[in-house]
Amino acid sequence: MKYALIDIGSNSIRLNVYNKDNIQKEVFSKKYMAGLAGLVEDGKLSDKGIKKLMKVLSAQKMLLDYLPIDEIYVFASASLRNVDNGKEIVKKVKKELDLNIDLISADDEAFYGAEGMKMVYDFDDYYTIDIGGGSTELCYLKNKEIKDMAFLKAGSLSLFRDYVENTMPSVREYDEMINAIDKMLAENVTTYKCTKLVASGGTARALGNIFEELYDSDDKEYTIDDVKNYIYEMIDRNKKIIRTTVMVVPERLHSIVPGAIMLYRLLKHLGIEKVNVSKLGVREGYLKDKIIKE
Repeated sequence: MKYALIDIGSNSIRLNVYNKDNIQKEVFSKKYMAGLAGLVEDGKLSDKGIKKLMKVLSAQKMLLDYLPIDEIYVFASASLRNVDNGKEIVKKVKKELDLNIDLISADDEAFYGAEGMKMVYDFDDYYTIDIGGGSTELCYLKNKEIKDMAFLKAGSLSLFRDYVENTMPSVREYDEMINAIDKMLAENVTTYKCTKLVASGGTARALGNIFEELYDSDDKEYTIDDVKNYIYEMIDRNKKIIRTTVMVVPERLHSIVPGAIMLYRLLKHLGIEKVNVSKLGVREGYLKDKIIKE
């Protein structure tokens, strides 16, 4: 039995296909960089953003018509949850494409992300974080059970949209992002006696891939100093670092530094030195929950 899962994110829209007996490894995957968080105007997804979303979903549905799929799931997180016309867009997609979008809450997004990461890491006590394009979710797990959650209405792409004028932030823009993020963390995130952190999402994985290329290191682990130094080198316009970023994740050149700043301030706030990167996250956690409920 095969499942198709469409994840409408703030930065990308991804289509994955899984076998029911192994949802830890997709058998097909295609990513579309839509950048919806950058197409929000006056609290609403703009006409241009809606047009782009419909175009991508139409292409994905056409592709699925040629694949042996038993069940299709579609969900949207902050991409539509944080815009005033999100529910209207859900109705439009249903009417024109006959796709049912599950508009998941911040609580559900954090839960699904943690469930996905639990499939990879077997720690007892740890934090999970997922830095998306338009939001950031954090969970604290003790004895492998979720004990606390926190949500920030900021992600890599929304930080870029709100604070960065050119492709990469200036020193002034860096300082402004630091102040805004630290304020959100102080107001929303409780710290615990915990030394481990698992991260999923595009920013965390992209940084792992960049560090692997730069330092021939393991893309599944890196430190707070790696993140801090990368930010400083990018802001300082280090040509080697910029070229490596363009080579590894060209589609994230504009959003990788804001996302890295969010990760750096989270690590500093929580007192965590090392990041463990998970290949699984909210998509796999969502699908796991749906299969269990069948």
